[in-house]
Amino acid sequence: MSLVEDVADQGIGWDASFLTRKNAAEMVSDLRFVRWQSSRVVKQGHAGRTVADDPMRVSRSAGQVWFNKALSKRVAQIEERVCADFGVEPDHLESWQAVQYDPGGKFETHLDGGSFRDEPGGERVLTLLLFLEQPESGGETYFPELDLLIEPTAGKLVVWKNLLPDGELDRRFLHAATPVREGRKTILTTWSRERPVR
Repeated sequence: MSLVEDVADQGIGWDASFLTRKNAAEMVSDLRFVRWQSSRVVKQGHAGRTVADDPMRVSRSAGQVWFNKALSKRVAQIEERVCADFGVEPDHLESWQAVQYDPGGKFETHLDGGSFRDEPGGERVLTLLLFLEQPESGGETYFPELDLLIEPTAGKLVVWKNLLPDGELDRRFLHAATPVREGRKTILTTWSRERPVR
């Protein structure tokens, strides 16, 4: 089955060779020149949504606004492919984010949706996660409800649905980025929303 069929039938799928290792390495090289900052998370509290530092997540992020021309061109080509494959309008995608996890870097168990329903763009429908740099050990993506551990192989694209057909969160896709033990993991990620966000 294809990646698109896997996601349609099972809610999750991956293509281990979406990018060649050479292309992934070139993107990692381009990322040397971006402005990195400590990753932050969106939290839902009594006073509404806030963006804050969180011990759940130990990593560094760089937003698409900081990508150089060469990297922006590569990201545009990736976006064109995934939009065509999954029937997603480009204006429904959040800006791409690069994230680096050094040794000890992790993201505790979480859902990618649940905090966005009242926003103009609505909830996150799909998660698109592309591994660019593979650590020597650790850094897997783990889905405890499915007992599924996905190796962070450079060039692998993983896609999953965040919502059930009725629009409620699909809790099967609770997931974590396990700690990197040795080396560095670099990913590129975005989410498609119910309505335009660009």
